[in-house]
Amino acid sequence: MAVLLHDRPEAAGQKQREALRLPRTSAVVALFAFSSRMDRDSMRLFARTHGDEVRAAAIASTGQEVLELLHGGLRPQVLVLDALLTKPSVTQVLQEISTMQLDPEPAVLVLVPVPEETAARKALGLFAQYRIMLRPYGMKNLFDEIYHMGTTDDEHRLYHLRRCCEDVLDDFGARSTLNGYRYAERMLLYALYAERPQKIGDLQQYVASEENIEIGTVTSALNRMSAGMSKRGAEPYRGLCLHCGRPENGVLSNGQLFEGLLKELRRRLEPTV
Repeated sequence: MAVLLHDRPEAAGQKQREALRLPRTSAVVALFAFSSRMDRDSMRLFARTHGDEVRAAAIASTGQEVLELLHGGLRPQVLVLDALLTKPSVTQVLQEISTMQLDPEPAVLVLVPVPEETAARKALGLFAQYRIMLRPYGMKNLFDEIYHMGTTDDEHRLYHLRRCCEDVLDDFGARSTLNGYRYAERMLLYALYAERPQKIGDLQQYVASEENIEIGTVTSALNRMSAGMSKRGAEPYRGLCLHCGRPENGVLSNGQLFEGLLKELRRRLEPTV
């Protein structure tokens, strides 16, 4: 459970910051198998930039490769199989896996073509006991599902909240390559997990302690991010400027920007938070 940051002497403040923790997360280990080289190449490229959430332990091209990897000791948390897998077929692969008594047993996600033809409808019936995702799918949606299947509820909630924070920052025109983007995301997450409203200074100080940097570095990074957002001129940022009594093309203070971001984030999360 999150605890609050209060205005106390430095030693006590440090103790409070050490007590405030977000759930620990680790990458979900997945084994992928696709008969199509294009699918394998696409998965390999996407996995390189999303290794913090989903780590591709291997990307196989045949059913036999999947079985050899599992017999060789690979223990993925999630097994992602193309329904069109061959040598042997995905149904044969799943049948053999069911006899292997793997520990731990992986969650299975089968990627099935849109069920327009009789064969595809039959496949849906064959894979009814497994998690199914219909093709075509978005890579982000696929990795979201894999992460969900391989994590605890607390880890998945944090993952969902982080995605929501990123969506809000992106919509307001923040550049994800800036340090200020990462600092703002962490501050938003800590604000969501806290039991009571937090002062922006407290949140900045916590991020500074977490990153082992000076609070001024956090403040400056947020200032630069806000200035960049003003130049990009995204509609939500311009609207927030007007709401705060600034010119439409003005630059928001860190406090004004953070308050606006958090308000929008809470609005989007109302059904779940």
